[in-house]
Amino acid sequence: MRSEENAKVTVNIDVNKIVRSVSIAGVVIVGIVIGCSAYKKQMELKRLF
Repeated sequence: MRSEENAKVTVNIDVNKIVRSVSIAGVVIVGIVIGCSAYKKQMELKRLF
């Protein structure tokens, strides 16, 4: 068995990539919600006529 006492771990976090991905996901989710509500309103208006 080897004893590795001097293990070094480097973690690189790319904040710009994370922020960009979260922003794009947010825009997509909001678009889906608005699209669904608009579609629902359109279907309700079609029922009235």
